[in-house]
Amino acid sequence: MTAKVIKAPAAQVRGAAAMAMVRDLLVLAKARVVSLLVFTGAVGAVLAPDFSRHLLAAGAGLLGIALAGGAGGVINQLIEPSLDQHMRRTRSRPLAVGRISRRHAVIFAGALFAAAVFVLLAATNLWTLAFTLIGTLGYGVIYTVYLKPNTPWNIVWGGIGGALPPIIGWTAAGGAPDALLPWSLVALVSVWTPAHFWPLAICCREDYAQACIPMLPVTHGVDRTRYEIVKYAAATLIVSLIPVIANQNAVYAVAATGLGLYYLGMTLKLRHMSADAGMDRYARRVFQASISYLFALFTLLVIGHYMGPSGLVRKAGAAVLTLGRHMAG
Repeated sequence: MTAKVIKAPAAQVRGAAAMAMVRDLLVLAKARVVSLLVFTGAVGAVLAPDFSRHLLAAGAGLLGIALAGGAGGVINQLIEPSLDQHMRRTRSRPLAVGRISRRHAVIFAGALFAAAVFVLLAATNLWTLAFTLIGTLGYGVIYTVYLKPNTPWNIVWGGIGGALPPIIGWTAAGGAPDALLPWSLVALVSVWTPAHFWPLAICCREDYAQACIPMLPVTHGVDRTRYEIVKYAAATLIVSLIPVIANQNAVYAVAATGLGLYYLGMTLKLRHMSADAGMDRYARRVFQASISYLFALFTLLVIGHYMGPSGLVRKAGAAVLTLGRHMAG
């Protein structure tokens, strides 16, 4: 007696294949990384003085960040497929295993980049376009081609390209390109990036060594890397307070101090742990906590901005009280 083979309907098979392709394209465009870029860009946009008058342009700016960031992610994987094949973290990426061909990846990157330029030219301004192009070039080419394979300080300099979304969102929403607040956020992301990435590099140090990539734990050792993580975590705490000067935001000031001290404490604990498997697990925990730390800082900055003495909530309350007095009179 033979077993009966049940075939899935053709439409179901095509649907599953389409979903798999969408997932591969999102991985190719580094959608998780791009989502963080869009988030920091959105914070820059909503903090702009005339944000409410430039909603369409601000939305176009965020779309431009997403498209250009995706193009940069594809370019990154096009340039270093052999590295991805050596890394346990990345060896299942669609380009590394051949689920997507290099030709199709090039077409995808070109389409994303062209769409970003079109959207930004049509709906924003030249400052927004220029900052977006600088960020894409910085990550997709300068970091990937020149910095990553040649210097252990690659993430220090390469992180600057990924730190530009706050000023991109700000200028898209009509903000002045020389304002202190968005540039303080760019500086914050820049100094946060090494302390964010190096804990993950500690966990992947053997893979980087096998791939001959001079990441800091490979060239200078784990102890030096842990020292640098503490140093950059302390710098992040200091720089995180600069927005207070521009924003007069007491809620954010208190929260940033507390969160910064907590994260610094985590890095100090990592610094003094014995170098064993437990250290690697804790390093990954520090890496994950760093993402939550940045997300919380930016979220609290917005909350404090709109609820503080000069925020919209306070203005709305004053308007309601004024209306009430007029009605009573």
